[in-house]
Amino acid sequence: MVSTGESGTDYVSTLDPSSQIQGTNALLSTPRANHQRSDSSYSNNYSLLDFYGMDSPHIGSPEVKENGIIDETIVVSRNGDGITESTNDDTIEIQADDIGYRESYVKPTKTSNIEELLHSQFNRYGFKKESTHHNITKEAYDEWFRDYSQYSIKRKKKWHVLMKSNGLELESDDTIPTRFPPKSDKVKKMVRKGIPAEWRGNAWFFYAGGHEKLNKHIGVYEQIVRDTKDIHNKDIEVIERDLNRTFPDNIYFNDVIRNRTSSTSFNNNTSETYMIKSLRRVLVAFAHYQPQIGYCQSLNFLAGLLLLFMEEERAFWLLVILTERIIPKVHSANLEGVHTDQGVLMLCIKEYIPQLWSILGKNFEGETLSEDKILARLPPVTLVTSSWFMSVFVGILPIESTLRVWDILWYEGSKTIFRMSLTICKMCLDNPHFQHTKLEGGGGAEMEQIELFQFMQNFPKTILDSNALIDNCFKKIGGYGFGSLSQDEINKCREFVSKQRAKLNSKKSSVAAEMSEEERKALISTGTPFDYGDNDIHDVYGFNRSIMSGVTWNKNISNKMKKKFSRKSK
Repeated sequence: MVSTGESGTDYVSTLDPSSQIQGTNALLSTPRANHQRSDSSYSNNYSLLDFYGMDSPHIGSPEVKENGIIDETIVVSRNGDGITESTNDDTIEIQADDIGYRESYVKPTKTSNIEELLHSQFNRYGFKKESTHHNITKEAYDEWFRDYSQYSIKRKKKWHVLMKSNGLELESDDTIPTRFPPKSDKVKKMVRKGIPAEWRGNAWFFYAGGHEKLNKHIGVYEQIVRDTKDIHNKDIEVIERDLNRTFPDNIYFNDVIRNRTSSTSFNNNTSETYMIKSLRRVLVAFAHYQPQIGYCQSLNFLAGLLLLFMEEERAFWLLVILTERIIPKVHSANLEGVHTDQGVLMLCIKEYIPQLWSILGKNFEGETLSEDKILARLPPVTLVTSSWFMSVFVGILPIESTLRVWDILWYEGSKTIFRMSLTICKMCLDNPHFQHTKLEGGGGAEMEQIELFQFMQNFPKTILDSNALIDNCFKKIGGYGFGSLSQDEINKCREFVSKQRAKLNSKKSSVAAEMSEEERKALISTGTPFDYGDNDIHDVYGFNRSIMSGVTWNKNISNKMKKKFSRKSK
């Protein structure tokens, strides 16, 4: 949120609502303007449109099957007698028995599809290949996809072998499994190397515990759809505004672009697509089911991506699982979950990538943030990295890289977001352009920070090679080894940051409060997931203040990073 003081200087709200930093108009292109939530009945909202880089045409069109028949049947419920939805033009029957049998939106992974996809303007998920937002040309995408498609076909064959070895042999190459092997080290490695594209929806739902969630709430989603059919409130108003802003470069959300040229204007009188109608029901149901969140922008992108891979009832429950378990409170009205996770990420960067922290751990005046101010006033770089958490990299990374991260996320949990964030930060640091920007930055500390932030904002959009991203994260030789960052470590650090921020907020002070002995014991009572050979707390910050005394870090990663930096400095 930007306000102008009496002197005409722009002030930019940081992630911490209690603090403000001075900025310049040059920073207006960064995501910092979106860390606000406008009024709604339950919540406020957050926009990803700046990251996605496209304005929304308020258009749509009906779903058209290959036989040219317009499909107006909307699939919602698992049980019941069906629901009737009225529109201005017709009456649409929502069939209860059709759930789970809709045609897949994802082009299957097989050789016969490769040439067709290479000649298309759209990728296998319906997104335009050429992306001004990600600065990717169709030629660059096709060059990458030609090799990656062969990789995907080989991976699918290995998945078939894995399924067969677990008694889950598939009838044919076109069969999409509904059950998957139990979690194991072998399956985890397979997931990290990519799930077949057309299997993703079922695999995500299976490994995230979707079946358990659904079975405990049979009939709940369709009942919410009935209850919210004619509801009107501020959440609904914001949802309606955002529906056609969701993936405007995807043919399933905006069918007009299928035959649209740059000189053709949008037709505002066309009907909505099937996907937009499904998205509306999911978002309205979610706002009703999770009133502490209501509707917050970026949820439309999360729900929209889920809907490409599964029917809407399952998409609804995975959205619930995501916001309850994986990124808790991130979309809450006060965005405290964002503040907490950004505090955790900053502490991780400070510990595991100290060279980057020496650049980013400063305010806009170039003053290094003191240790006791890190959690009280988050570093300005969080104005960029917070969007990674709120959108779970949707619109931040190219689509295939995003989906590869999501494969791992639903299998391994929220640590995936931190691991990938650290990997992107390290890739950014290692990029020659980043070093050049850092060295050549002129105009003082404030301008240097702005240039660096803009680089960090734009760099993830260029990571088209999803294999490179995953390998950098998990490979111990030739990679960064951030795969060693454990969920236990993240959970403890989240608890620590949350408690410290609560104390700081309650005391209205920038000085960190001492931790109680009970809090310290609760934080470290279960020990660490690695055998360090001793039980002493690793003082990662080089100071003895009690604010950090409860955090135990993974020395395996820390020592590896320090060795790398020491070798480079020689």
